[in-house]
Amino acid sequence: MKRKNLMVPSSVRRAAAAVGGLLCATAVAALATTGTVAPGAARDSGPSVDDARTVPVAAAETGLVCPAPARLEQPDAGDDAFSATPVETTTSLTAAVLDPAAGELPVVTTLGGEPEGDLTGTLEQGSAAAVRTGTPPDARVLRLTPSAATYAAATVASVTTEGDLRGLVAGPCAEPAVEHWLVGGSTSVGSSGRLVLQNPGRTPATVTLEAWGASGPVVLGSQSLVVVPPGEQVVTMLEAVAPDQNRLTLHVTAEGGRVGAYVQHHRIDGLVPAGADLVVSGGAPARTTAVSGVVSAGEAVDDPHAPRLDVLAPGEQGGTARLAVLGPDGPVRLRGGEELPLEPGQVTTLPLGGLPEGTYTVVVDADVPVVAGAALDRKGKAARDAVIDDDPYDRAWLTGQAVTATGGVADGAVALPGDVSYDVTLSGVPGERDPDRIDDATGSTEVTLRGVGPDGAEAWTHEVDVPAGQTVEVGSAELADLGDAVAVVAEQSADEPEVVWSVRMADSDDTSLFSVLAPTPPLAADGDVRVRRVDAAG
Repeated sequence: MKRKNLMVPSSVRRAAAAVGGLLCATAVAALATTGTVAPGAARDSGPSVDDARTVPVAAAETGLVCPAPARLEQPDAGDDAFSATPVETTTSLTAAVLDPAAGELPVVTTLGGEPEGDLTGTLEQGSAAAVRTGTPPDARVLRLTPSAATYAAATVASVTTEGDLRGLVAGPCAEPAVEHWLVGGSTSVGSSGRLVLQNPGRTPATVTLEAWGASGPVVLGSQSLVVVPPGEQVVTMLEAVAPDQNRLTLHVTAEGGRVGAYVQHHRIDGLVPAGADLVVSGGAPARTTAVSGVVSAGEAVDDPHAPRLDVLAPGEQGGTARLAVLGPDGPVRLRGGEELPLEPGQVTTLPLGGLPEGTYTVVVDADVPVVAGAALDRKGKAARDAVIDDDPYDRAWLTGQAVTATGGVADGAVALPGDVSYDVTLSGVPGERDPDRIDDATGSTEVTLRGVGPDGAEAWTHEVDVPAGQTVEVGSAELADLGDAVAVVAEQSADEPEVVWSVRMADSDDTSLFSVLAPTPPLAADGDVRVRRVDAAG
């Protein structure tokens, strides 16, 4: 893939404009507030606009922190027939960096910064991507310096075919941050949650934890403060600090450094595996958020394995959320569930049973800021030599994605682990989502999907027309016919309707093991900033 074939994503253009606008506005504000002048008095004109200088600001090195391989904390004891870990877990790391900065080869390191190896791929002049696949023994960091239109995506996937961890446990490598919102998981009987805090920096990070459940805020006591040493990770078992919570939302805030955060969650129903996956960071509280990739198998309303939506208003005020469910044929009514009352500080769950078979996106519009996520179950088959012949399930946790007035949600990338089939789900979010008008949504957005091959070259390009108010699914078979890919990139051509998307992946040998990932947005690039001296005296 030649560099000229890579368009600068609309989100990057908007981000550059927003940053430039903010800096200009700050400079104007500084000039306007440096002093007061009496009526009729002459004001010193100050420095001339000609004194302004354009200063290039280079992009700083960025590190995407990767989840560690899935593991159980409890020791295995007793009869081998009832072992919690009857088989080994296999883990892979797949990373792809499109359009890396000239001369800057992306590398994979430990949390402490020790290099583990370069990414391979076609990195000559005009090349497209660097690619890396491997088996990480522990948490890793993908380090690179972004250029003008850099997409970087990496995924860690752990597959366990039997035992308590049975499932496809997958999560993206993400930029560390000072704040994370994790919607999902539980600590009720049979459930376990490992909160993993990772510090790829050089200074200790002091992390404050907040938790909410179905009944309101969860008191964590002294466990609400965690110090994460530089280059290390700290694991907290949630059932020890927030027991008996059948639904959870966590807020992680860090001081002294940026951290990565996720929850490894698994469930068992008696002795039968009931699913394992990662709860990863989603959008911050906002009045509009979307959850992409909700799959209905046509479950009944009261089916305990029907999809479910979790919503939290973390502030001091409650409110009401309006829900728009976008399906293959357009918006679908929830039979009285279009409006969801929200109590402040309580995680509200809405079962999504009763939907026709298909794939959906749920858009949450609230009159207060909210965070949201969803859970999906998929039925498997009991092993031939299983002591109990009840069928196991796998579970996937879906993250909420922020929907903004500026559009461009589609721009991003997802890395694809080896030995998985995958489907891409895209939904056009109409600007008008009033229940009485959403059926009249018009327009469509063209999204370009690009597949990155194992050699770093563009494997294929596929155009998808996404109508407003509808969910379009591009199936695994259709994409597989186009060629092998280790990453999928999506770029939308217009701002309206906004497009949200996700990738649902399943193990090639056992498709009942699955996970759903939201895209990683393009990385911030370098740019120019206009600056000039302002006399603040006066």
